[in-house]
Amino acid sequence: SLLAWIAFWIAIIQFNPQSSLSCSDIFHLLIPTATVVTYNMKTKSTSSITLVIFLLQVWSVASAGYFYKGLALTSIDVIKTGEKSEGGNPLVHFDGTIKGRADDKDATFLKNIKEVKDATGKKVLEAEKLTVAQAKAIINQASSDGTGKPLFCIHGFSVQPRGHLKAIKEATVNRFNQGKFMPIPVMWPSEGGTTNYWGDRETTPGAGNGLKSLKKALDSFPSKSLLAHSMGNRVLRYAADAKFKFDNIFMVAADVQHNIFNKDYINSGKTTDNERRELQGMKICHMLTRTNGKPK
Repeated sequence: SLLAWIAFWIAIIQFNPQSSLSCSDIFHLLIPTATVVTYNMKTKSTSSITLVIFLLQVWSVASAGYFYKGLALTSIDVIKTGEKSEGGNPLVHFDGTIKGRADDKDATFLKNIKEVKDATGKKVLEAEKLTVAQAKAIINQASSDGTGKPLFCIHGFSVQPRGHLKAIKEATVNRFNQGKFMPIPVMWPSEGGTTNYWGDRETTPGAGNGLKSLKKALDSFPSKSLLAHSMGNRVLRYAADAKFKFDNIFMVAADVQHNIFNKDYINSGKTTDNERRELQGMKICHMLTRTNGKPK
């Protein structure tokens, strides 16, 4: 019966993207439970108490809600709640179900993201909206020398905000814990689901324009890097600007044309159109910060 309950909870979190409980959470909860099971088997006593303990542990984790204390950036439209945090910052609501537009042109810095219920009872994400100056101060304070090095991480296709925040949170603890870089999740409207691939592609121009709108603000960081995964590289394409500088640009499993950096492709199309998509690969190359004519 214990195994049946474990399978039940794993199925719940796999098919419910709103859940804040992961399979790894289940695994860690099983460690003390397994010890109790062993003890019960040796004493030949009932295992019902073990099941009760396990379910109470699962309930305590699941009911805690989602919380991301770090800094994040989103081109998803945020909704003002009219309320403020204890620190005086405006509180906003947003969610992965908010559809993006190809003509979106803004992005917002957020912090202290948690899951709440709105006036209709729907689960949404609530966060503190920050100014660019506030975001910069947080990034710089996280650095040992006071000059923060943000790593902006753009997710790919079929990724909801909760999943992206969780992945960045885990990576920060396990891989980026030396203080050299500060990973900042960049969330753009993605409907999710394999059937919405083309719909997500249509929103990438707006997400790219939203990121580009922060060019002046992000240029205030002397050192910054960018990581784009899968369709997030299409967001990068639309944000491409030779004057938008990064120390490093990581294009992971890039969902872009294979010859985007090929000279023949770059020179194709109408040469009089400086905004044509064939130039996007060249613009990405020119986004790399250079020293003595070469990328850092």
